[in-house]
Amino acid sequence: MAKKRNKELAVNAGLFAISSFGSKIISFLLLPLYTAVLSTGDYGTVDLMNSTVSLLVPLLTLNIQDAVLRFGLGKDARPEEIVSVGLRMVAAGGAVLLVGVAALFFLGLLPVSGIYCVFLLGMFYLSALSNVLTMYLKSQDHVRSLVVSGLGNTFIMSASAVLLLVVFKIGVLGYMFSMILGYLFSVLYLFWAGKVWQCFGVEVRSGLVRSMIALSAPLVANSIAWWINDVSDRYVVTLICGAAANGLYAVAYKIPSILSTLQSIFYSAWAISAVKEFDSQDSDGFLGKTYELYSGAIAIACSIIMLLDIPLAKILYSNDFFDAWRYVPLLLVGVMLNGLSLFEGCLFTAACKTKAVSWTTVVGAAVGIATCIGLTLLIGPVGAAIATLVGYLVTWSTRTVVMTRNIARIKVSWRTEIATLLFLIVQALLAMQWGMQLIQVPVLAMVVFLRRLQLKSIWSFVRKKIAR
Repeated sequence: MAKKRNKELAVNAGLFAISSFGSKIISFLLLPLYTAVLSTGDYGTVDLMNSTVSLLVPLLTLNIQDAVLRFGLGKDARPEEIVSVGLRMVAAGGAVLLVGVAALFFLGLLPVSGIYCVFLLGMFYLSALSNVLTMYLKSQDHVRSLVVSGLGNTFIMSASAVLLLVVFKIGVLGYMFSMILGYLFSVLYLFWAGKVWQCFGVEVRSGLVRSMIALSAPLVANSIAWWINDVSDRYVVTLICGAAANGLYAVAYKIPSILSTLQSIFYSAWAISAVKEFDSQDSDGFLGKTYELYSGAIAIACSIIMLLDIPLAKILYSNDFFDAWRYVPLLLVGVMLNGLSLFEGCLFTAACKTKAVSWTTVVGAAVGIATCIGLTLLIGPVGAAIATLVGYLVTWSTRTVVMTRNIARIKVSWRTEIATLLFLIVQALLAMQWGMQLIQVPVLAMVVFLRRLQLKSIWSFVRKKIAR
């Protein structure tokens, strides 16, 4: 049984790896183009629009995509009913946004031009639909279709970006339009792969709608709190330091996104396994062992990427964007803690404890936003990076305590976790100074030493797979 579960998790993770790595490689190859063609102000403005969409989608759809996955993996309702509820929530949320944006625009209360409003509406609909359809196909084990969707999205977006930015030279408008085209392909493909048109006209029980909303609605607070931790720092930087400073700060996230990509590969597969294999007693140690391996792997990855910060910045960041390397180390540690919290969140959702997911995130977000405002006023964007780390740290530590006491009897080695975190923070402080790469090597060695058992287990697993 354990081998079967490990195999399913590994296979799904492998498929998501193909999609994520392919997408990220293309995105990284194009980053020098974006930073060379777009100004820091333009890049910062589009980043804020995308950040706004990431807030509006869970807020206006009541985070229904999580209910689509959770109910889709269960046996209490037909898949056609479940996805129909998701699509109806997207339509309702989109209608509310359309009315709201139109009213604010005609009243002259929006500080952006009409084209940005169109971009906002388009990205909302496409992002929300993509979320619902992705979770639906994931619940139906159509993982390969998700791989094609992810790769296709990136290829279409990248090809159109090159055409619009380099050939037609239409600047930020081309950048926005390329994103719309990428998401449009993804939605159309997922719609076709999941045969979603067969769900139109399906009668949906009111009891199912209430049950799905009862599960997903508490997660709205969680999503808003994650948004505060994830992107509110960019709004604070924009308000206090200006759009150009936010453009620099936003680009800094591109290197930590290497780590978040590794995490998302595992998370995408884990979201399925956590629901299927949840055991509050962790009788066979599957949950605890998986947490231990995951924690060790991303800690080592975080340290290695931090060591490569400046070389990567020289490749990826052009012109005025190069100075963004200074913000990367602290953001990397924050991303690592975020990954651990997301892992734990899957177990909360599997146990249907979504209120606990929300309040643990809200606590971290409250601390993070207060710290962000104060530190950004004092020391600029570096303060925002510190605050992001602090917010994720509070969420992770709070959630871990709740998880081990009330959700699943997972044994967490606090001594190892805290020691690893302290070494990574020391490395981050070193990495923020020019010419300190060699001094970081002993710190990396200590992180590897602390996580040697997990590294040995991972290497043993990989060696067996290669031997086959």
